Amino acid sequence: MNTLKLFFLLTGLCLFSCSSETKKDNSIKNNPNDIKPMVVDAIIAMEELSSNTINAAGTILANEEVEVKSEVPGKITKIYFKEGSSVTKGQLLVMLNDEDLVAQMQKLHVEIKLQEEKEVRQKQLLLTTAISKEEYDITSSNLNLLKANAQILNTQIVKTRIRAPFGGIIGLKNVSEGAIISSASVIASIQNINPLKLDFSVPEKYNNYISTGTKINFFVAGRSEVLTATVFAKEPKIDPSTRTTRVRASFPNPGARIYPGAFADITIQVGEKSKSIMVPTHAYIPDISGAKMFVSKSGQAISVPVVAGIRTEKEIQILSGIHVGDTILTSGILQLKSNMPVEVNILNKLE
Repeated sequence: MNTLKLFFLLTGLCLFSCSSETKKDNSIKNNPNDIKPMVVDAIIAMEELSSNTINAAGTILANEEVEVKSEVPGKITKIYFKEGSSVTKGQLLVMLNDEDLVAQMQKLHVEIKLQEEKEVRQKQLLLTTAISKEEYDITSSNLNLLKANAQILNTQIVKTRIRAPFGGIIGLKNVSEGAIISSASVIASIQNINPLKLDFSVPEKYNNYISTGTKINFFVAGRSEVLTATVFAKEPKIDPSTRTTRVRASFPNPGARIYPGAFADITIQVGEKSKSIMVPTHAYIPDISGAKMFVSKSGQAISVPVVAGIRTEKEIQILSGIHVGDTILTSGILQLKSNMPVEVNILNKLE
């Protein structure tokens, strides 16, 4: 009997102890002040002088470019240009064999002359009613047909003389005298490189910053000076696959210092320099419901909606949502939640 009482007494004490421990654990979990703060880095938001520039990559293009080809097949009898030299518009570059065409033209000239004499005689006979109007019309039609054939033949002869369509620099030749070429054969290429064009694309959000007359600065490999181009055209639509707009600028190239095909590192000024809050790009959180950032207030991480402006490789301009003096959290962004306790390590912005 005493043993049974002792058993119930020990069981009761055990249940009371477990109940006390459970209540203690729950009280710890329900008390946010007992959660260990997350250690994060942060910077203090400050206004600084912003250059308001965007960067882009571009390609140098010739002002005009063409592959010189023949409209008709034939044998090259003479090449008149020197590789890498300047050519003028209309300059004769290549001559194709035209002996057959010239002989046909001479024959046609004889036939035309005979037909013209016949037409004159029949015109006189028609005045005296010696022949019918129908006979005269046949002779006149034959004369006009011969003249039309002569024009067609003359056009074919002209096509055997290949001329420069515009002035520029002609490149390396791909054919030699005596070669038989087709209309697909590339004889050489001509580049007009003064002025040059600069093609580049800008993200959709910067589209309204670029317009005709906008000045842009750029560098090319191998040259240290800053070059300047002026925008003269851009595509009237945004490419839906890349969300960018294609832009084209022009710049003079005296002395042929820059070559088409070169890569251009572009900087575009979009407005006057002004004071603004610039924050590290990794602290900016794009979201389907709107961009946000985390700031520290009273030892807690607070999510605040923000509106961004110009973005560079390392920083982004904040137009609203962040104020001077705010403590902006810059690490642990993916783990942070609103109202989470944090322990802040203030960094220099350059760190």
